[in-house]
Amino acid sequence: MNGLFLELEARKQRLEKAIRNAEAFLQKAPEGRLRIQNRSDKSLFYHVTQTGDTRGTYIHSNNTNLAAQLAQKDYAKQFIDEARQELDIINKCIHKLGVHSAESLYSLLNHSRQTLVTPYMASNEVCTQTWLSQPFTTSTYKPEEKVFKTRRGEMVRSKSELMQADTYFELGIPYRYECELTLEDGTTKAPDFTLYHAPRRMTIYHEHLGLMDEEGYVNRNIKKLREYEENGIYVGKNLILTFETAKHPFNVHQFRETIKKIFWIN
Repeated sequence: MNGLFLELEARKQRLEKAIRNAEAFLQKAPEGRLRIQNRSDKSLFYHVTQTGDTRGTYIHSNNTNLAAQLAQKDYAKQFIDEARQELDIINKCIHKLGVHSAESLYSLLNHSRQTLVTPYMASNEVCTQTWLSQPFTTSTYKPEEKVFKTRRGEMVRSKSELMQADTYFELGIPYRYECELTLEDGTTKAPDFTLYHAPRRMTIYHEHLGLMDEEGYVNRNIKKLREYEENGIYVGKNLILTFETAKHPFNVHQFRETIKKIFWIN
């Protein structure tokens, strides 16, 4: 639901800004309106200023700026009407969703009824708790390399992964560290992070490639990314990639802003 609110709010802000721009133009637009006479070889433009005048004054080709402003004026008026109608609908939707939503009905039931009812649409909170309650296996690969302790209390392998884990924790994004993932061919991978995007009801994976200076490391990870693609895990869909080299270290501030956009967080 948070994602829907964000989309509606973003659309509302774009509409309001566009309406203000159109209204500002109308305040300085020339008087009158544009009449266009289309001929087979060209279009003729006329400036109509008098009520009842069906012809207007011919606009010469050296004054096309006037024709453009009059055309923009007509468009601005129509745009404002349409945009305000859409804005009114969005405001009503935002109000409605703020008071009632289909998902919220289950949460309003008392506990006894909740134990008897299967929700048709569960809230983000219910879906998140369901995801968190599912059993999973954490990779046991070289546990001695996990030397950095996160705010949540688990051990990770690098300072970059520490910053990433703490960012997910601070933003309230459900995650698992090095959770085993079985691919279609039976092989097992352990993405650095397995995340849950509640508004999209989707599991997302995050791989941090921290040794991009090393050719062998890069080749191994290219192979892994291709295996992910063969299993429906794509960048831009359900896979987040971050990178760093010795000269270009991980930027936690940029990462935080990127993650907020991906997970629809204000």
